Amino acid sequence: MTFSLTIALLLQATTAVAATANMPAPNTAEMSIAEVKAFNAKVGKDHPHYIRCRAISVTGSLVKRGRVCRTLAEWAKLQDDGNEQARAIVDYSRTKPGGQ
Repeated sequence: MTFSLTIALLLQATTAVAATANMPAPNTAEMSIAEVKAFNAKVGKDHPHYIRCRAISVTGSLVKRGRVCRTLAEWAKLQDDGNEQARAIVDYSRTKPGGQ
């Protein structure tokens, strides 16, 4: 009896993972915080479509804060792009004598 229950639970878990693997990327710019929480409840924290929000300071204000929400894949791409640009600047400055 325990073996069949284990198999049933494993099948249920794999179908849930398969369903989230084929889902399209969410449009995080138009989602409210409640929608983000509901979406994140459907996917795991290591899923590329999991949405992470970060608080940012609003330019021109000492107190006001904004919120930017993106998927883990989008945050990773932004980080990779920034690293690539920094590497390109360093490589370019190494090839020019005297910073010319």
